[in-house]
Amino acid sequence: MTSLTHDTPLTRNPDLIATDMDGDTVMMSIERGEYFGIGGVGSRVWELLAEPVSIAQLAQTICAEYEVDAATCQADMDKFAHELLQNGLVSLA
Repeated sequence: MTSLTHDTPLTRNPDLIATDMDGDTVMMSIERGEYFGIGGVGSRVWELLAEPVSIAQLAQTICAEYEVDAATCQADMDKFAHELLQNGLVSLA
């Protein structure tokens, strides 16, 4: 597993097909034959990942848009970024 830092830039995996379904994001990997879904704040993060963005920048934006303290937000973004990378939904930019 790749080691991530707060400054690690990530971007969406371009091989995924993704769409919005009533505020949730649904993605399909044709290569792997798998579906993925994220909702709530995760869908907003997916929008932000349209361009390369660091985990710290994601946390900063989410903190500004939602009522969450910085430490909790950063911890959540760290965990979410690891999960996205582990599942092949994002890659290092």
